[in-house]
Amino acid sequence: MDSFLKKYANRYDKWLGEGKIAYTSRVIPIEKSLDAKQWVMPTQQAISILTRANSFALTACECRTHYHCDKPKEVCFLLNEVADKAVEKNEARKVDEKEAIRVLQSAGKAGLVHLSLYRPGQEVFALCNCCPCCCHDLQLLIQYKRTELVVHSDFSASTTESLCRDCGLCTETCPFKARNLTDNGLVFDPKCCYGCGVCVPVCPEAAITMKKRHELPML
Repeated sequence: MDSFLKKYANRYDKWLGEGKIAYTSRVIPIEKSLDAKQWVMPTQQAISILTRANSFALTACECRTHYHCDKPKEVCFLLNEVADKAVEKNEARKVDEKEAIRVLQSAGKAGLVHLSLYRPGQEVFALCNCCPCCCHDLQLLIQYKRTELVVHSDFSASTTESLCRDCGLCTETCPFKARNLTDNGLVFDPKCCYGCGVCVPVCPEAAITMKKRHELPML
């Protein structure tokens, strides 16, 4: 574990030990993964988080800046007091709702995972768009099995087997390794699915949909 990641791990362990947080982040599925006729669109859900805040601002992703990732960088939103202080220091800029929607949509197309981040008091202080190669929370979850830090979304992926052609594109996209291609075809582990929905738009057969977890059969 490098020093950048260790800094966050130590901070989270301190907050958890003191009972100041129950978890550090929660997954929000991307817009294109859900049927808008049935569910509130995740982009609208994310925007509602922003618009319920007293203020919000857009800033460059600290993680991708640190690791020099080629994914979009200016995709992270800060909220309330954290946003105001960042704007005062010229570390973030104010954006309107129209631009916020555009940023969230472009982040989804880039395969980034929407995460709402928490600090002591369980106050959401940031809404980030994350990649597993850089994000401190996703790295701690995926590489170091810190499952207590990240809460899955209310959704999970569901595959229509009759439509699936075992092309493997979804397995390459899934950041949580919930989908794997074997000699016998696609294998999906729902326990590993965090409901981010990035697998849905890459499926050429439209075989993957997102469903509310309570509507899926118990495995």
